[in-house]
Amino acid sequence: MSSAKIVVTGLGVLSPTGLGHADFWKAALDCDTSRLTSGRLAALTSSFEPAAHIPAQLLPQTARVTQMTLAGTDWALADAKLVLSDVPAEGRSTVFANAFGGTDYVGQELHKLWTLGPGHVKPYLSYAWFYAANSSQASIRHDAHGPAWTLVSGQAGGLDAIAQACRHLRRGGHIAMTGAFDSFLDPVGQEVATAYLADADAQPPRSPEASRLIGEGGAALVLESHTAQRRLSAPYGQIKGYGTSFDPVAPRPGDSGLERATRAALADAQVDPADIDVIFADGTVPYLDDIETAAITEIFTDHPVPVTSPKTLTGKMGAGGAALDVATALLALHHQVIPPTARRGSIPQPRGIDMVYDRPRETRLSNTLVLARGHGGHNSAIVVGALD
Repeated sequence: MSSAKIVVTGLGVLSPTGLGHADFWKAALDCDTSRLTSGRLAALTSSFEPAAHIPAQLLPQTARVTQMTLAGTDWALADAKLVLSDVPAEGRSTVFANAFGGTDYVGQELHKLWTLGPGHVKPYLSYAWFYAANSSQASIRHDAHGPAWTLVSGQAGGLDAIAQACRHLRRGGHIAMTGAFDSFLDPVGQEVATAYLADADAQPPRSPEASRLIGEGGAALVLESHTAQRRLSAPYGQIKGYGTSFDPVAPRPGDSGLERATRAALADAQVDPADIDVIFADGTVPYLDDIETAAITEIFTDHPVPVTSPKTLTGKMGAGGAALDVATALLALHHQVIPPTARRGSIPQPRGIDMVYDRPRETRLSNTLVLARGHGGHNSAIVVGALD
């Protein structure tokens, strides 16, 4: 990325462990798994009531994932103490990712079609389910006349959206509302999301099988160029570098797309492996799989780095998980604490990896690395740092 600093001034978090970044962060540090129960639905954001946060006229027009996006964006703007009227409309952009679209809206309206007939189907179905509805509705709500982008790259999408938002700011934009949310806990969404999972009995999210279970939610972030950020709101940190890659169907032996994406992010941020203080792992299984372990140990052989995967408390959240990890990394920088990875029983440390288990670790943090992998081959990495 260019030398212009892109800072994060606002966070809006919706997760199964808390609404708002304060409640979410407390739950991440407490690492309490007692509220989680067995079942394929790893974790619901059950405390989110759309009617309490979304204008009534929008409720019949929007899927749950769009309602989450709108609420999260509202909270992030409020957290940034940003008065939108002070920002030119053409300088505002919305850039969001999601992996599944509004599956709940599709399911309920198609059920009406089959059981009651076409006259009972809402006309909003034509767009309410679509991936782009999140960015579009946020753009309309906040009168953003800049780009309204939607990225679809599976679980890596949250990082890709944030990187695209940075590009808008470096091209002269003033603010970007960005991040990712997913909600696919309805019958249609469950079928889509779990189609590739094994048929073994589901386990609670604190177990090694948690990566096969699903949650919902994500995070919205307000990004601003450092030169434009003149207000009293103290930034959480900055987006320093980004890398991405795609794994081919038949990769060459020893070729790791995740490793390539990580090295690209470090180079883009102009930092060395020794400069990274903690890695927020994708956690395709909660305690790292062979591919992620190999990529981390290959790059950080000479400089072992603490690794954590707080998503063990939330389950897999589609694109929302990566955006939530970036928010978690920013909160870790702000509080100078590494949130732990939850586990059950005696789980050994992955070879060559310093996993932060069960209890938070206080330490000096300047640079964090967030990794994400989308089902099907997408790999992305972002370096998130404290302000210099």
